[in-house]
Amino acid sequence: MGNHEEMQESPTLESIEVAGTPREMGEAFGEAYRGETHELYERRLENAIEQARLNGGRTFGVDDVLSVAGSCLSVTEEYDPLGFAEFLGIARGASLSPEQLFVTQGLTDFRDILAFADDISDGPVVHPDAEGCSSFLVAPDRSRRGGVLAGQTWDLYTDNMPYVRLVHRKPSNAPETISLTLTGCLSLIGLNSEGIAVGNTNLCTRDARIGVQYLSVIHRALRSRSAEEAVASITAAPRSAAHYYYVADRSGDAVGLECSATRHERFDVPSGILVHCNHSLGETIRELEVPITEESTYARQSRLTQLLGDREPPLLSAGTLKRALSDGHGGDLAICRYRTGDFDVSTNAAVVMSPRDGAIHACRGQPDRGVWRTERVG
Repeated sequence: MGNHEEMQESPTLESIEVAGTPREMGEAFGEAYRGETHELYERRLENAIEQARLNGGRTFGVDDVLSVAGSCLSVTEEYDPLGFAEFLGIARGASLSPEQLFVTQGLTDFRDILAFADDISDGPVVHPDAEGCSSFLVAPDRSRRGGVLAGQTWDLYTDNMPYVRLVHRKPSNAPETISLTLTGCLSLIGLNSEGIAVGNTNLCTRDARIGVQYLSVIHRALRSRSAEEAVASITAAPRSAAHYYYVADRSGDAVGLECSATRHERFDVPSGILVHCNHSLGETIRELEVPITEESTYARQSRLTQLLGDREPPLLSAGTLKRALSDGHGGDLAICRYRTGDFDVSTNAAVVMSPRDGAIHACRGQPDRGVWRTERVG
């Protein structure tokens, strides 16, 4: 599956546990991976500048980029003071400024701010479709064990792969969480001890603005004690750019949310499955969507829907979902990808979550070769 002659090793997923106040957890995480977080900052700074030029035809210097990042800090703190306290703790522990850490986190949102903010009439030169993820929600009626299942691949530039980590957070006064993320970053895909699972795929719209990045949105949602609280925290966020978010809980509720910076559309999944890749399925944000010029998102949407049984629906398990995320059919258009496209995009990680069991199955690297790790929360 996949063209992976250059990658024969089986990547393992490292885990770190932090506990205490938001500041204490952040500082511990930042200190543990200080060198790596600096490396990731440099990589993402360079990429954000390059993608702003390609996608929006705009030129930025380093000082300009950090100034834009600084403009987002106050709205982020107002949206989620606890999450922002942890963010500042990571910055202190990693010896980065808050502006530098903001650039490090939520790359796709930040580069959309640079490319599109304050000028929704400009079209892009390149749509970042090839970088997107493939996600699913499986309602209880399609789950072999009866509970909802949720998960995805996480696809971006291959040089992100070394920084993928599993972080087990044990806050003093909030639900315990386990999340897949990158060194020095808040939550990317995760599950909490209340049985709330949250993840995302990338979308691209022209209404990007100064606001809150998607990692902060997900981090706040993972403090929720019900699916509806998580949904409300996402839809109320002063979001900086577009993403699709999904929320599932141990009671069997499953909700998809297509969000631009300024609009959202809700998809309840009481039965069956919902597959979502990197194009809008509803009408609400479609008129704001950057035109898609590549086949990848449509090919993955069709293939994953087929694998999960849209015509002859089987009962699905974590094992069958792992295999679906490992599918290499279609080469560069596959769900599981190896160094594809002009920008060297790979599947850097994959996750399957079972909120009812409090279980998260995750791997670093492509899911057909990465070593899957299972953790439980609560």
